[in-house]
Amino acid sequence: LMSNNIKKLETQYNKYIYPKPCENIEEEYIKDNRYQECDPNYHWHKLWPEKKYERKKLNILVAGCGSDQAAILAKCNPIHNFTGIDISTSSLEHQKKLIKKHKIKNLTLICDDFRNVKLSEKFNYIISTGVIHHLDDPGSALNFFEKNLTDDGVLYLMVYGDQQTEGIKGLKNIFKKLEFEQNSSSIRSIKLLTEKLKKDHPAIIFSKYFKDINEDTGIVDTFLHPKEKFYSIKELIFSLGKNNLIIKNFVNGRVAALSKYFIDNEDIEKKIRNFTIEEQLEISQILNWNDRKIDIICTKKKNIKYSKVYTQLELDSLYICRFQSVDYLINSQNIKVVDNKNESFFEFNFLNTKINWNEILLGKKNLKQLTSNFSATEKKNLYKRISFMIENYVLDFSFHEIENYKRYYAK
Repeated sequence: LMSNNIKKLETQYNKYIYPKPCENIEEEYIKDNRYQECDPNYHWHKLWPEKKYERKKLNILVAGCGSDQAAILAKCNPIHNFTGIDISTSSLEHQKKLIKKHKIKNLTLICDDFRNVKLSEKFNYIISTGVIHHLDDPGSALNFFEKNLTDDGVLYLMVYGDQQTEGIKGLKNIFKKLEFEQNSSSIRSIKLLTEKLKKDHPAIIFSKYFKDINEDTGIVDTFLHPKEKFYSIKELIFSLGKNNLIIKNFVNGRVAALSKYFIDNEDIEKKIRNFTIEEQLEISQILNWNDRKIDIICTKKKNIKYSKVYTQLELDSLYICRFQSVDYLINSQNIKVVDNKNESFFEFNFLNTKINWNEILLGKKNLKQLTSNFSATEKKNLYKRISFMIENYVLDFSFHEIENYKRYYAK
């Protein structure tokens, strides 16, 4: 039987498709090499840093696939098999239009609550973004994911955090008291009210980061959603743990980048490193205040040795590569790292003229090979900075040579 909450969700997403769907995958994605952060081709090294990149067929589930996510991924990754499940018939109708328009043959769509679907095969990769925090029991979804993952499979999960959303919590409570509903009258009232707010009101600051609340569907999803849960990192880790899952990696530095705040105070940095991982991440979530979306890559507990979060990386064996949305300005052996999305930059100057950042960032040799002619001091200084950049999500890594993923895009 369909729960009352699921019925409300189905009604909402049938009437207000969110987010605004893609109309042409070729034009909006492939032409400009634009890709989703959960794309298995572009981000293989994030999902499986322990595995050499392979061009073999994966079984991939998009749980709560919305109006376009599964179709975009399937079109851009034709070698894999995709299953997209969603409760909204309107959303799936749009996916069907994309399937027909782009002649997509590797995607199966199912209209249902994914937790009700009995699947014949397990999945190498499960993607669920912006879904489980709308359920009565998010843990039931995590249990479903764990049961339907292969032993070495990974889960890409996005949930809402509880820090940044504080900026709109007060307004949401007001709209609830005023008995606003998901209709044009309430949407108009919200637009009129928010236009009168001070420029430094927390909700206005929030809207600068999330432009979609300028549209009706975004207003409904942000202010009039019937069911939402906002996570602290500690709570999220606990929920994952109850379902035999752990965080393998964070997709970006919006929540987990921490040591950058203490780059000029080693005493405090040492003290923080003595805290538990959960405590460190809790501090990081509060300091970054950029957790509307917490994007994480998860795996089964038995794969903890492959987790960047819980396992100390052995730098000698790492292949280094560029992080998405980060610019690297190289001048001789010195480097300036500019993270545009997180409005931060780091500059590192070295006396060691043996450093070749262009070669390091190619990811064709591991750090042991690249530093074979370094003195112990030179190597220590470089590794200290590389470690800092990795843990602050401005450098990426793999335990294998980095592929030129662009050449496989949509092929």
